Amino acid sequence: MVTKTCPNLLVHIPLYCTDETPDYCAQYLVELGLVCLESYFTHHNAHHVLVTTNDARPLRILSAYKERSGHPFELRWVRSDELLSIFCTDETRLQDAGCLRTIFSKFYPILSHASEAVVHIDIDTMFVSKVDFGPLLASGIGLVDANCVDPAARPWRPTRKQVDFFAIPPLTKPVATWINTGVFAVRGNGFDICRAEVSHYLENLERAIADGIHGSTDEIIMNALAVREPEFVRVIPDYHYNFLAYYLDLAPVWKWQGKFVHFHSLKPHDFYFDGVVRHRCDQFQAKRINPELYFAVLIWCRYLHAACQHLNYDFAMISAMPRQVVLKEMALLESICVAQAFLREQKSLGAFWS
Repeated sequence: MVTKTCPNLLVHIPLYCTDETPDYCAQYLVELGLVCLESYFTHHNAHHVLVTTNDARPLRILSAYKERSGHPFELRWVRSDELLSIFCTDETRLQDAGCLRTIFSKFYPILSHASEAVVHIDIDTMFVSKVDFGPLLASGIGLVDANCVDPAARPWRPTRKQVDFFAIPPLTKPVATWINTGVFAVRGNGFDICRAEVSHYLENLERAIADGIHGSTDEIIMNALAVREPEFVRVIPDYHYNFLAYYLDLAPVWKWQGKFVHFHSLKPHDFYFDGVVRHRCDQFQAKRINPELYFAVLIWCRYLHAACQHLNYDFAMISAMPRQVVLKEMALLESICVAQAFLREQKSLGAFWS
C-alpha cells in the first residue's frame, strides 16, 4: 500500500501564469483548479496536497476557496527569485512561456525535494475515485501510457535530433506510445534524474528551440527518460491513471473503474448553453467529442458549481453552463444509458430463446 511504502506522499497541483496572462484566462485556470481540488476531496483522497502559483490572482480566489471549503490543502505563492534559486538558472528561462508553464511549474517540488515522493497532477484533471498511487511509485519515475487505449497509437521513437539532444543510445527500443505527462510520480533516485535532465534542458534551451524540440517541453523530457533509463523509469499501461477525455468512449466503465479524467486538449470551457448545449471546438477536436466525454464535462461542471457556491466571484463557466442545465443534461444521459442497457439485455434474451 502507498501508506506503507511512502508515508510522505505529496500531491502537487500547479497553476502558473505568464506576465501577459489576461484576467479571464487566469480565472479560467482557477476554475480548472477548483474542480481538481473539489473532486479530490469529494472522493476522500487524503494525501497532502500542495497547490502552487506564481500569480496573485489565483492566490486570492484559491485562498477564499480554502477558507470556505475547509479542505486541508497547502497553498503556496512561488516567487521568481525562489524559482531561479531552485532551478539554478537565469531570468531568460523564466521569460519563456513554455518553460514557465511546464517545467518551472511541474518540477518545482521535485527539484526542491519537497517530500519523499511527489505526484504531479495537471490542473485540467478531475478525480473520479479515491486513488491508490502505488503503481506510480514502483520506481524512481512513474509515468502512464495514456495513449495506449487508442488502437491507432504507435510506439514512440525519437528523431535523430532528439537522440542527440537527450543522449539516447541509438538502438534503444520504444517502451510506450507518446507519454502524456498529465499525471506522473517521482521518488528516490528519480529526483536526481529529473534535476539532471531539467538542468540540461534549461542550459541548452536555445538548442532545443533550434532543433524543434521545445514544443512539448516536459513531455519530451519524460519520453526521452522513459526510453533511455528503463531501469529507473516505469511506464504503467493502466490508462485509467491518466484517462484522456477524448478516449472515454473506448472504455465507458471509466465511471466505475476510473481514477482520473484528463481533459487535455478538449476542455470543459469549450461547451456552453444558449438554449441548447453547444461547443466551440475546431473541426479536429469536434470529431473527438463523444457522449462519454460530454458526460465527463457535465460532471466537471457539477463539481465547479459545488466549489463556487460560497465564493463571491463571477465565474464564466457558471454562467455558460447553469446548474439546472447541467443536472437536466446529466439526467437525460443517464436515462439514455439505462434504456440502452435494457435494449441490450432484451436483445441478449431474445438471442438466448431463439
